[in-house]
Amino acid sequence: MKNRKILFIINGLGYGGAESQLLGIMPAFVEAGYEVSLITVVQDLSLLNRLDSRIKHYNLGAGGIGSVVKVFRRLFRIVKEISPDVVHSHLFKSNIMSRMIKLRFPAVRVINTTHSNYDLAASVYNPYFIYRLTSRWVDFHTAVSVPALENLSKRHCIGSDRSAIVHNAIDISTFGQTPERTDTTVFRWIAVGRLIAVKDYKNLFDALQLMKPHVRDFVVDIAGDGDLKDMLISQVELAGLSKHVNFLGIIKNIPALLTNYHGYVISSQSEGLPMAMLEAMSAGLPVTGTDVGEIRYIVEKSGGGNIVPAQDPAALAAAMRQMMDMTPAELTAMGKRNTDFVRRHFEKSTILKTWEAIYENSYAVV
Repeated sequence: MKNRKILFIINGLGYGGAESQLLGIMPAFVEAGYEVSLITVVQDLSLLNRLDSRIKHYNLGAGGIGSVVKVFRRLFRIVKEISPDVVHSHLFKSNIMSRMIKLRFPAVRVINTTHSNYDLAASVYNPYFIYRLTSRWVDFHTAVSVPALENLSKRHCIGSDRSAIVHNAIDISTFGQTPERTDTTVFRWIAVGRLIAVKDYKNLFDALQLMKPHVRDFVVDIAGDGDLKDMLISQVELAGLSKHVNFLGIIKNIPALLTNYHGYVISSQSEGLPMAMLEAMSAGLPVTGTDVGEIRYIVEKSGGGNIVPAQDPAALAAAMRQMMDMTPAELTAMGKRNTDFVRRHFEKSTILKTWEAIYENSYAVV
């Protein structure tokens, strides 16, 4: 293999699916003999302690618009120092920065990864237009989900001969055996994700209010942190849900946490391919989720859950009630189907072989 030096670029190392995914796969490339470096653009480095010590890390310290020239000068100095064969970036801002590297260092092979669809109504600029404008400076563009790649394609951001879906990788071995579902007297739900608007926890809370008078006892634990934490806690208190909803904060050992629950719920109004949902499926949890991103495709293919329209609390409540009415044996069987599906399609070793082929320009686009 000729492309032995890989430089990864990502906006930051905050608590998010793209960040966790990258932190999980970089050490595997080190072990495969690659020389791996990482550039982060901004100062959000909450997960820095999870970075493998063998990976050299650079932070650009980007701030306001006034620091752009300084940031790019530092970026180009780092690239010249590392002299990478491959630059692989994740998320929009980092993808555009990597294209500027290609413009300055044309011999570098540049790979971009998109992790979700872009909400144009909420953007001050059009990411798809910028991708089209700079498309000559990327060698290959991947997306983690079918909808995300379809959007890139139909908006003419990348040609089909230079793009592919590469799913997130899951290390199944960290999740152990599918647990047996026994006592469901108190049905325990888990949700994992940042406390931000797109996760639409209000949708979940509205559904729980509808469920409360009609079902046996239940608990929903939410693992994660974010800007909306105080507001969401207030919503729970005002809705009279305090005895049903717990905010766990940041949990470092998610695989160990997931063994304590009967079902996983995701109430988002927008997603790509949710890493936390795949981890829950790996742990043998059945899923109740909203029809956004690739959630429907994954859950229907696995046969391990229920899908409802986004922003529809009544539908979400009905689907959660349906799962809570299942027997322990039914829940266990559904969870096992999820584990088996993730093992077949998202196993880390399989995904890493795909990345190596893309890096080496030997990937066969179908």
